[in-house]
Amino acid sequence: MLFGLEDRPPIGTGLMVGLQHLLAVFGGLLVAPLIIAGGMNLSLQDTSYLVSAALVISGAATFIQIQRFGPVGSGLLSIQGTSFAFIGPLIAAFYALNGGDDNATALGTLFGSAAVCSVLMMGLSFALPALQRVITPNVTGTTVILLGATLVWTTLTNIQRAYVDAANGGWTVLLLASLVFLTIVGATRFGNPWVRLSSISIGLVVGLMAAQFLGLTDFSRLSELDPLFVPEVARFPLSVDWVIVASLLPIFLISMMESVGDLTATSNLSGLATTGEKYWQRIRGGILGDAANSLMASIFCTFPNTTFSQNNGVIQLTGVCSRYVGFIVAGLLVLLGIFPIVGGVFQLIPDAVLYGATLLLFGMVGYAGVRIVGAGSGQRDDWLLVGCSVAIGWWLSIYINVFDFLPPGVITVIQFPVTTGTFIAIFVEVFRVLFGLRSSVESQG
Repeated sequence: MLFGLEDRPPIGTGLMVGLQHLLAVFGGLLVAPLIIAGGMNLSLQDTSYLVSAALVISGAATFIQIQRFGPVGSGLLSIQGTSFAFIGPLIAAFYALNGGDDNATALGTLFGSAAVCSVLMMGLSFALPALQRVITPNVTGTTVILLGATLVWTTLTNIQRAYVDAANGGWTVLLLASLVFLTIVGATRFGNPWVRLSSISIGLVVGLMAAQFLGLTDFSRLSELDPLFVPEVARFPLSVDWVIVASLLPIFLISMMESVGDLTATSNLSGLATTGEKYWQRIRGGILGDAANSLMASIFCTFPNTTFSQNNGVIQLTGVCSRYVGFIVAGLLVLLGIFPIVGGVFQLIPDAVLYGATLLLFGMVGYAGVRIVGAGSGQRDDWLLVGCSVAIGWWLSIYINVFDFLPPGVITVIQFPVTTGTFIAIFVEVFRVLFGLRSSVESQG
């Protein structure tokens, strides 16, 4: 490391490295809330609020995670933002609440239910070792595979619908989606590491420029936005739906386990121990920070926060793990968030451009799930467990309406395959632990 965790790099160096961290996450920070808002078919004003709030709260959450307040926070260079894992569940829950008829009430219920999940995760953060016995790579892999599969299927369905509905025959939909897809792939294969880290942002900018050339954007709509943004407490009336809590909780659990991996990698890159009590204090603090930050996000009516793994790549490339660089990133995120025009420009991106980016990203999500399972315990029946959980979860989500004798709340939960598949995988893992059918429990943590 050129600069260690507690080192203070010169302001110029810190700003340069901070900008690299910002580039690495900026595409993801914007794309996640944009996709969610687009999937919910929200107005420009509501979308603008959600995007700006996501940036401001990500900045505040990053500061809390890095600074560490009592037991809250890891004290590591760890950037916070909305995870792609929440995209599908939040959109599905929104429509389960009849969001198209009353967007404000549905959004308030989503954020209130997410707040309950955040509080539950704060309590569960103190039981990490026990949770890791059942939230194994098999469970995480099942969840991530189903997330990737359902989101890819949704994106392909959206592309087909946009193609059919397009007044010009749909060729621009395929052109823009393909252009963005290939641009991101090309950027990730580029020799320069900074280009690779910025591949999502580059793809979106190229797509936006192409859409502008084709006359598919209208920048005059930016005049509808306020010049400055201030997040509001309970902008949407907060309430709790326990069915939605049950639907979202598995995603929070999986996000927790992913954060354990991210924070462990950050500890390792920072030259800190990845075993022992101090290590577990950092991990618990990081998970508690994720949960507390997600609670803050819910109060200010934006989406749950989690650690971003991309920043570990930046630490490795730059040789700088100073948490003071993280403070710079946090400040930049807040600064960008308070100017709605920043997010407003990206809100004008045509759907076809987003489809090209998300098709690739969601495909990589599914592939990541396969890798998670492959890196697990290596037992012969692991893939049988995962395959059955994926297949049964998907089948039940399609045919659950046949079982009309079930309570409506149960049907709503099971209709989302990620939740169903995760619960099945957890049940099987608990069964294996109770009856001693897993030979390498500890190694799976």
